[in-house]
Amino acid sequence: MSDDPHALKLFTDGNCYKNPGGAGAIACVAKFPESWNRDDEVIFNEGFYETSNNRMELQACIKAHEYVATQGNALGVQRVLIVTDSLYITDNYKRAPAWRANKWRSASGRPLENSDLWKRFLSVRTKVKVRTDIVWQKGKRSATLKMVDRAAKEAGKRPQSIDRGFRSGKVAPSKIVGGSAYLYVTCGRDEIIRIYRTGLIRKTDHKITFDLYNEASDSYSQKCYAYTDAQTASELHRQHCYRVRFNSDTRYPIILSILEEMVYTAVGS
Repeated sequence: MSDDPHALKLFTDGNCYKNPGGAGAIACVAKFPESWNRDDEVIFNEGFYETSNNRMELQACIKAHEYVATQGNALGVQRVLIVTDSLYITDNYKRAPAWRANKWRSASGRPLENSDLWKRFLSVRTKVKVRTDIVWQKGKRSATLKMVDRAAKEAGKRPQSIDRGFRSGKVAPSKIVGGSAYLYVTCGRDEIIRIYRTGLIRKTDHKITFDLYNEASDSYSQKCYAYTDAQTASELHRQHCYRVRFNSDTRYPIILSILEEMVYTAVGS
């Protein structure tokens, strides 16, 4: 689909240094139809002081749609391809209408982050009058992809804008170097966890990110996240360890209660 020689292709990219919470940026490079014999062009690039990688990828996609919506027939094409290397976008954009209907919760009931941007995404899609498809393509494999990556990185080094929808929460370093936190799935158990990030999602839901302790190896084995209510969240402090009880829903893990605070040091801490 991304090889259509007659389509206008908008390659988007978003990044975040020290994700989440660091400076980030968005960028878009236009690759014009082959018959135009026109060089690739940076349509926009913009840096933000504090944000997340997913928010930047989604904002870049939204701004590309806004470009198509405002230019309309003046673009002189019958088809636009918005090309992204973000699985967050390509895996989820068709789910967004159902999320909206479910008050910005997933099918399993989990509260969804970035609902402000998904609202904007759905709104701008209705304003686009030219056929516009979103396609995934692995980044940095062509001159155009390298160009948009470079444009985003340059903007990220000189942030000038505020991502007003970003909620940084309270953050401490993880004990595990590198990697991302994954949804906690071994539910219905009591676990020892070390809190390193807490955040409010919208107005009532709290996301807790933690290092999961492995008693057999006396070390932290994985970065995970789960959810809890306001009362429990207020008792979970960053850089503290707790034995907690989880519910048994692997699709929507919830910390039901704090059994005890643990006072010890694991290997590598």
